[in-house]
Amino acid sequence: MKHFFLLLCLWLPGLAAWAGPAPLPPLVIAQQFVAPTGWPAMKSYLCCEVAGQAKRQTLGQQIPPRVQRACQLVRQDSATAVVAVELRDSVSRRDFYLHFRREAEGWKLGAIRNLAMTHLGPPMVALLAAMPPAEVADYNRKHPDASHDFTIGNLRLWTSADADIAAHFYQHRAAFQEVLSRVQSGRFFDATIGADEATDEQAANADPAVHALLRQLYLGRVTRRATACGSCLEFVIGGKIDSTVGLLYQPEAALLPAMQPDGLIVLRPLGDGWYLYKTT
Repeated sequence: MKHFFLLLCLWLPGLAAWAGPAPLPPLVIAQQFVAPTGWPAMKSYLCCEVAGQAKRQTLGQQIPPRVQRACQLVRQDSATAVVAVELRDSVSRRDFYLHFRREAEGWKLGAIRNLAMTHLGPPMVALLAAMPPAEVADYNRKHPDASHDFTIGNLRLWTSADADIAAHFYQHRAAFQEVLSRVQSGRFFDATIGADEATDEQAANADPAVHALLRQLYLGRVTRRATACGSCLEFVIGGKIDSTVGLLYQPEAALLPAMQPDGLIVLRPLGDGWYLYKTT
């Protein structure tokens, strides 16, 4: 039978094309999809919402050619995969995430996600940075829990590229470990999330030592409810509604939440149980 099929391929050159395009791994699909040139086979590697969104052009064709693109496989298992894409030019860096699913004929790109509403950050930073000293003093009186300096630092970190958030973590790793230790030793949270979770969370964030470290690190709050992972500690930087970014701690890899387009859109390892996370 094998020889018969080989003869058919030799006699009928169109048979290979009839069989469909060759399966590609998620990283290769991502690289083709964000490349500045076109990709005639694009439609064969799309599904779900992306199949309806991508008409004639790839995403890469819609991005200015001068912008550099870098793809990194974040995770891949037997059924799903996530590839992070960084766009970079001379003045800015930004990230988005491609979510894949494995179908009978191979891997398909099904969803594209990024952190929402980050465009609000730079104008707010510019407005705050332009305040004269008298207005800054008045701002600090009106916002004793989030000073002018903290708010600027927090907004900048919230809208930073993944690489910059990771650099912030590595630069202040000792302080991150300290705030983690304070939260753990304070035993603010029960073993599992229950009816008193909001009260427990409030107590943790109100602790003077924890609060001071959160502000030092430009973190908004500590919680266990940002990623639907009851065994994780999430140190939220910021965000709007359900679209948040922060640092997650979970030393047991088996207990990490799964990435998905309508929840945890990325979980990037930073080492020693720490991860950069984003939700939508």
